[in-house]
Amino acid sequence: MTKVLELDRVNKYFGKFQALKDVTFSINQGEVFGFLGPNGAGKSTTLRTILGLLKEDSGSIKILGQDAQANVLESHQKIAYVPGDVFLWPNLTGGEIIDLLLRLGGHPRTDRTDALIKKFELDPKKKARTYSKGNRQKVALIAAFAADADLYIFDEPTSGLDPLQERNFQEEVLALKTAGKTVLLSSHILSEVEKWLTVLQLFGKVRLLRLVR
Repeated sequence: MTKVLELDRVNKYFGKFQALKDVTFSINQGEVFGFLGPNGAGKSTTLRTILGLLKEDSGSIKILGQDAQANVLESHQKIAYVPGDVFLWPNLTGGEIIDLLLRLGGHPRTDRTDALIKKFELDPKKKARTYSKGNRQKVALIAAFAADADLYIFDEPTSGLDPLQERNFQEEVLALKTAGKTVLLSSHILSEVEKWLTVLQLFGKVRLLRLVR
């Protein structure tokens, strides 16, 4: 089975504080892999390190067998990412931002983009500065789901979404799983993720505990 993501004994320090300690796990193609743990446990730090936004102090990260830090630009072409706090260009419309994010990732705009805009009930003609937190989240989610990526990374993905849009998010993740795509997401709410995960990792402080499912 193809390993899409591999972390081997990853450590990260901020000064004397150790944010990540020997984080080791791998994700196979087609898995929906979840991080569960309280705020401050190291979930977001792990995701940012995978993305190359932070540099690990030791250990290794591979995406489809390649060193993620040595091939940051190439790695980003394989990833669709939605952060927990979405910040958008205030003077662009939602539609313009979705198109821009797709182009930056090397993904063409397709009919699926318009279908997702309709499904998530986003007005793409409004300027981003007028959007609520939930609508900013929708922009990022639509751009991610519209991309044909190898790995989809979501950090607290449903924060700011109403129950209907949470259900839409879950449907899209299940569709990715059915299509054989790989998903990595973090959450601090077990009920939000446990029903449709393939693998669940629990963060205890900075350590990972694997749940047998």
